[in-house]
Amino acid sequence: MKIKRVFAILALLLALFCVSISEVSAHRLVIDHEIGEIGIKAYFEGAGPCRDANVKVYDNESNLYLEGVTDEKGYFGFPPESGMEEYTVTVDAVHMPGHKEETVINLSQAAAGAGTDSAGGTEMPLFTRIIAGLGYLIGLAGAAMAYVGWKLKKKYEGR
Repeated sequence: MKIKRVFAILALLLALFCVSISEVSAHRLVIDHEIGEIGIKAYFEGAGPCRDANVKVYDNESNLYLEGVTDEKGYFGFPPESGMEEYTVTVDAVHMPGHKEETVINLSQAAAGAGTDSAGGTEMPLFTRIIAGLGYLIGLAGAAMAYVGWKLKKKYEGR
């Protein structure tokens, strides 16, 4: 009877952890941008800047506007063309193959204060990432306890 109570509590905790987690990603590539000289900052979530990444900027008709490389801080800036309100920026991390991100910078929306990155949100808070890790560990512990309980039940049923 005690083991059922433990499993019920673990299941409840796991459900609470799952509800509080919005998105889990390891080293997701994030792009932030600013207006004036249009500046982007490419970085890996929780790991630092995306250095020497290839950057391509396209205009609103999907024509290549310019190409470049991010600096040591993951920054790349370019001057906006007069009359152009939207740019598509792609960043390809050279030193981390497979990490590529794309974002659309709409100058009229940016002036109104919309969005900070291509996912439409911000980096997942540290508290949420800690809860996600604890939930994962508790889930593994619960699976291990279930396995041990199953083995003990088989051992003692045979007597």
